[in-house]
Amino acid sequence: MNRFFFSTVFLCLGIEVALAQKMEVSLQQAQDYALTNNASIRVGQLELQSAKHMLWQSISAGLPQVMASGGYTDNLALPAQFFDINQDGVIDKLQFGTKYNSIGSLGVQQLVFDGSYVVGLLATQVVQKAAENAYEKTTLEVREAVAQAYHLAIVTERNEKVVQENLRLTKQLHSDAQAMKDAGFIESSDVDQLAIVVGNLENSAAFLANQRSVTHALLKLQMGLSQATELVLTDGLEQLLLFTEEGSALLSAPFDVKNHLDYRNMTVQRQGAILTMQNEKMSFLPRVQFQYGLNQNFVSENANVWNPDFASARNVVFSSWGMNASVPLFTSGRRISRVKQAQIKLREVDILMAQTQDALSMQYQMSRAEYQFSLNQYFSYRRNEQWARSIRDKMYVKFKEGVSSSQEFTQAENQYQQSVTATLNAANQALNKRVALEKFLGKYNYPTFEKK
Repeated sequence: MNRFFFSTVFLCLGIEVALAQKMEVSLQQAQDYALTNNASIRVGQLELQSAKHMLWQSISAGLPQVMASGGYTDNLALPAQFFDINQDGVIDKLQFGTKYNSIGSLGVQQLVFDGSYVVGLLATQVVQKAAENAYEKTTLEVREAVAQAYHLAIVTERNEKVVQENLRLTKQLHSDAQAMKDAGFIESSDVDQLAIVVGNLENSAAFLANQRSVTHALLKLQMGLSQATELVLTDGLEQLLLFTEEGSALLSAPFDVKNHLDYRNMTVQRQGAILTMQNEKMSFLPRVQFQYGLNQNFVSENANVWNPDFASARNVVFSSWGMNASVPLFTSGRRISRVKQAQIKLREVDILMAQTQDALSMQYQMSRAEYQFSLNQYFSYRRNEQWARSIRDKMYVKFKEGVSSSQEFTQAENQYQQSVTATLNAANQALNKRVALEKFLGKYNYPTFEKK
């Protein structure tokens, strides 16, 4: 029983491993994959399809409408009326109708004129444009989210790699110090001090290994990728941090507020306000509709009312056409008030558009300044890291030569590790600020917006 159980478990594990896939992705590939598989993207695509169907619904309201109907009736008891036909005091009963009858109708309606219909068509196009803008916003947000997750994963991997290198170096130094203590050259406190550093680095390595798994899980979620897939990130941190040319090009990129998505959304909103006002004005105009009807009635004393050879069966065809027009004459000022209200709403939108234009200009300056500052901060921290590494390496050599203490090496190691962390955080910040500026400019993210 136990042998069968363990065999089954190992078989299931083997199948799971076999089904697991490995996927190598650059940042660009991760973003491209997300633009097809991310949940928000898929919902946005469905919203676009829905908007197209809404447009056709509005169009079809002004096209011919054809209706067909039919009915079959079995009169269980015919109605009757009573008369004194001969005026002799005898009441006679007269029944009208036939036992069975059926009628078929075909009707056609066509809208001839309705100002609200034309406005409604234009409004539906505005709705579709709003849906397209919403989808574009979703794509930019998904690209930004994928880029941020990718950056965090790359930075975490680099931090883990640095900690592992420091751990290997410190373990070797601890082993050498143990031998020096055994030979009587250094005190045991120096060895213990290095043991503390080794323990701290081991804890950091374990924490970063867990963080790496978390960042990969987040990236897969943003991409719309199965969590069972193993990700291998092919873009290195240095490859993403090519700032000398690309950074300056992005900082000098022109900004036109009218091309910004938020401003374009306000433009769509203004078009909607204009159409609302026009629709209220159209309420003063008449509505004209054409209709045509064709009917055929079958009657018989036999259940088969459609049998033309039956002597007691009859049928008749009749048709009609007509024009209907309705004109609102007096509504106690309600229509005028609705028009004025729509005009006020339009002025409100104009005020908000002007405010949006000023706010976007300010946000661009802030976004550009934040990106410039993050670049400068990264370069500064990177220089500090190089100096801290040089100091740590010198302390390493001095300790092995017996001219410095383990305390001095520990301080140099901690300073170097702090510098690495600060540099990686600054790198992540700079990468994210770049993506934010690209998003603000409406540029697609990587490889570079110039190569879009």
